[in-house]
This record gives sequence, C-alpha cells and structure tokens, in this order.
Amino acid sequence: MKTKLSVCVVMMTICLSVCAYARTYKIGTAAWIGWSPVNVADAKGFFKEEGLDVKVFSFSDGPELRSVFKNKRIDLAFETIGNMVELYMQGISVTIIAETDWSNGGDKIILRKDKDPAALKGKPIGVYDNTPAVTYFLNQYFMSIGVKLSDIRPVEMKMKTLTNNFIEGRFDLIVAYDPEALRAEREGGGKVAATTATYPGVMPEGMMALTDVLKDIPKADLAKILKAWIKAVQWCHDPANINEYMKILNSHTFKGTPPHSQADLKQMMSEVRIHDVKTLSEQNKTGGGLHVYLENLKAFLSSNNLLKKDFKPSEISDNTVITDILKE
Repeated sequence: MKTKLSVCVVMMTICLSVCAYARTYKIGTAAWIGWSPVNVADAKGFFKEEGLDVKVFSFSDGPELRSVFKNKRIDLAFETIGNMVELYMQGISVTIIAETDWSNGGDKIILRKDKDPAALKGKPIGVYDNTPAVTYFLNQYFMSIGVKLSDIRPVEMKMKTLTNNFIEGRFDLIVAYDPEALRAEREGGGKVAATTATYPGVMPEGMMALTDVLKDIPKADLAKILKAWIKAVQWCHDPANINEYMKILNSHTFKGTPPHSQADLKQMMSEVRIHDVKTLSEQNKTGGGLHVYLENLKAFLSSNNLLKKDFKPSEISDNTVITDILKE
C-alpha cells in the first residue's frame, strides 16, 4: 500500500510539473539594448513567476532574426516596427502585438569627418537593413539637407561587415546602431550626423508573431509574457539594479562578444526609450502612437514608390492583449 501511494505521489508530481509548463515559448531578439528586458525577464525568473517556460535566443543581427522567425523556429520576436511592415509587404502575415520601445539615439548616421553629405548623391551608403525602418529614418536626415532618398544608393551589409567597410574607407556614410556605431566613430574617423533622437519616435520597436503562430498561443499565456516584460522593464528602470543589469547585458544581451565597459553600457542605456506603463498605454491604444507611426510610414513608402502592399494599422496589429493587461 505504501509503495502504491509513493508511486501515485511521484506520478502526480510529474503530472503537475508537465502541466505547469505545457509549452515552451521561444522568443528571439538581436543583440540590441532596447530589447534587453526580455533577457532580464529570463535571467531573473520573471517568466517562471508567471508560470511559463520561455527560452530566449539572441541573434547576431536583424536579418538572422527575421530568417528564423519566418521559418517558425521561434514563436515571438522583438524587432523594429518598420521591419514588421516590410515582412507584411513581402506577403508574410505578421501581427504586431505591442510597441515596447524606441531607438532614441542608439541608431546613428555616421559620416566621415571630412565629407560633405550633400556630395553623396549617386554614391553608395552602407545600411544594416535596407528596409522601411532604416530608410524612413534615413529619409528624415536627407530631407534636412535637401537630398532626396532616390538620389542615394543604400547597400545592405551585416553590421560588423558594414562597420569594417566604413573603417577601411569604402563608405563615407553608414547607418549603424550601438555598439558597432561606437566602433565606427572611434576607429573609422566618423562623426555622428544624426541619430534617432534627432527625430523622436522615428524608429519604434516591439513584439511580433506570425499570424498563424499567434493563433495557437492562448491569450492568457501571451498576457503572462507581456506581464513578465513589464516587470523586467520596471526592474531595469530601478537605479538600485544598475550593476546587476549591466552584468545581464554582458552575459545575455551581448553574449558571445567581449564585455562592454560600464561607460559604454550606460551610454547605450541612454540611447533607447524603453516604455514605462504609461507610455505603453499611450502608444498601444487604438489610434495611439503606434497607429500614427504606421500611417506616417505608409505615407512615406507611398510617396517614394516603396509601398509594395497597402495596409491599415488594424490589419497588421492587434492591441487587444496589451491594452487589456494595462487596464488591470
């Protein structure tokens, strides 16, 4: 009798363990500080506190991240909103779940110090993504100096290769993000001509999923993932956690690269705007900041003959879950 009871207890324990984590969710990011709260949520156990089993994967850059995303090797991804639109225009059904942050200085237009940007007409310029997220930002800069986007020739390269080409003198202007943008400045004789902080809100970022993948994620689980993100953001914003936060950045967000100095990490922190609860609500409400950005982006794409597929904000975004949990 005792043996049977022991077996029952063991079986119940196994069952409860399996039921607690009925599914493992895979979330992908690139090595970018704006999405570091997902690394914090992983490292600090915030997903587990919500009763979820989550694996976070950090990829080297956006193209690699989007490749695994399109091939359904991950369930959710953090990306720039403009790149989500690009996928939609390619015929890939994506859903923007929430805007979570802005690049606010971390993406930079780096110009060689002795060069006149107006003289770059017809010449190649290096970009890490030749997608709406980057070209919309780039267009703001060139409009300010009287140059049309159609007058330049963007050449897309992987981030490290792009920086190396700038350092070696093959480009006079590139669009890069930190930490590689810092390297272009220091090693390539570059100067910052403009950043995403020059044009606030020009490069919003957020969480997305393939629409058919999203249908198989219970809304209750998606809510828990977003709650863990919000908890991590609040933790990141607490000055008392700064030293541990920097350790997580080096060990998780920028895993696989040499550790960054505290000074560089603090600079990178200052160059993103990770939304607090109030801003999340303002940006994600129906007709809010995310919808305004999508309408402005569409107008830009249309006026530059880049709108390969028309869209409405409501067609490529679903704010139901984020707005519901923010009401709690």
